[in-house]
Amino acid sequence: MAVNLATLGKALVWGVLTVGLYLFLFVYADTFEHLAHTTLDTCLVQQGGGTAYFHKATPDLCAAQNGSFIEGTWWLVFAPIALAFALSYTHGLFTGLFWDVIGLKAKK
Repeated sequence: MAVNLATLGKALVWGVLTVGLYLFLFVYADTFEHLAHTTLDTCLVQQGGGTAYFHKATPDLCAAQNGSFIEGTWWLVFAPIALAFALSYTHGLFTGLFWDVIGLKAKK
């Protein structure tokens, strides 16, 4: 079984890029969670060792909970969506090239 070195090289590049994006996601998971919770007006309350988010909050209700009011920023929703598209694209390319390197082809 002869392996095409160009295909192997492409598979390795896309594989490394995919692993890098997954690593980025896992390292910054808390940041992405925070972005997701703050697209609407939110009250952030520290409870026990964790953080609770209350959505569609008002500053008065947030002050009653001893929390921090965060005014929502709707366009922050695009960060997780962009990362999901990037992961999907790179993972798909890597998977296709991986199967080519292995030698498995779809039946025609």
